[in-house]
Amino acid sequence: MHIYIGSNSRVAAVDPRDGRLVWQTDLPVSGTVVTVLEHEGRVFAGCRGHLVALDAASGRILWSNGLEGFGYHPVSLAGSGRGVQVLPTVS
Repeated sequence: MHIYIGSNSRVAAVDPRDGRLVWQTDLPVSGTVVTVLEHEGRVFAGCRGHLVALDAASGRILWSNGLEGFGYHPVSLAGSGRGVQVLPTVS
């Protein structure tokens, strides 16, 4: 089992026991905010209106969807009773 993180157009898997980087993948879209959600052996990453599916074990990109018509904003994800959403910062 890994912990998945997303930032700056990249997704990474980290071993929670020792913090070792297991894999990292550059997404096919550029953006600083990346949301990630693991579901059934896949890691789904949302970035600037795009959705990318990665293999959870290797980080290999399985598919990418430009979500035509959704614009270029952060992507909220939900599955298996869990959700990930970017909250706006308050200044």
